[in-house]
Amino acid sequence: MDTAPRIGDLEVDGDALAGDGTALSELAEELAFGIEETTTTDAPSDGWRVLRRLESGAVYLGSPVDADHRTWRLAQVHEGERPPVVRVHPDTLDVRPSRAERRQGLVLRWPRFIAELADPSELVIDIVNAGTTRWTPTDEGFFAIGALTTPGETGFSFGWMGSAAGRAVPLDPGEYNRVPVQLQLQSDPSSLRPGPYDLHVVVVELGLRLAEPLRVELTAEMIARQVAKQNRHRADPASERRAFERQIEAEQLRVGARRSWPEIAEVVGSAVSDDEALERIAAVLDCEPEQATSVYDSSLRAMVRADADRRDEQLQELIRRRDAVG
Repeated sequence: MDTAPRIGDLEVDGDALAGDGTALSELAEELAFGIEETTTTDAPSDGWRVLRRLESGAVYLGSPVDADHRTWRLAQVHEGERPPVVRVHPDTLDVRPSRAERRQGLVLRWPRFIAELADPSELVIDIVNAGTTRWTPTDEGFFAIGALTTPGETGFSFGWMGSAAGRAVPLDPGEYNRVPVQLQLQSDPSSLRPGPYDLHVVVVELGLRLAEPLRVELTAEMIARQVAKQNRHRADPASERRAFERQIEAEQLRVGARRSWPEIAEVVGSAVSDDEALERIAAVLDCEPEQATSVYDSSLRAMVRADADRRDEQLQELIRRRDAVG
């Protein structure tokens, strides 16, 4: 989906943006979905079509609200829900260029002094505007992740959480922004063995990758430093597992809250205090008020943005890290 246009942060089928679509009621009936009618206030009645299906089971529908098909209302349903129900998002979202288009003109370049840095965990990289026009960010971040693979291997995975840190900056032709590379090792660095590795770097929000990996040599001393660094900040296994459980619980609650967002917005809007708002959210989600804090503290954008696939990946990464604790 790297070359696909986006509505908000959701990458969608470009062909689905064309055409007239159909009535929401007809589309829902065709797909055997119900409709949460309380979410359809002010939503278009016609023009709806399937924009994307995710492996997680989520299905995104959309309808344009302007003649040029540049601004849309989205709806979401999870096929695993019984019965599956369409819920229309309250905000309009604009069509945005694909990540491939957004990174046009940008390249990654190692600084000249990179050979002097012996430890891969201390690396920095330059994001360079090699194009002929100014590159201006929208809401992207310059957050670079490094991943080690065996020499010649090109596939790798990583986990990350969005952050206000490392926001992108405008770059005129020839200008660059130097950013640290956050090296992601295995959950257990002690499993690493001394020897050669390929270091891959990607600026995650733009899908901007280093053209050629950097060959690095891990020594026993480097590995020992990483193990010591992790152990220095690491709680005992039981405490670490409990911490992951709390994060997983909070993330699952935020994911589940999407389905009840209109009701949550209504009860919070009439609350007269934080405590009352937490109690009302807890009643909607059938949880304790303390657990409802993760939903109450979420930004409106985090609740309605079309990033269910990314949320699912983050949740799976938390579960993987919890299970690795033992």
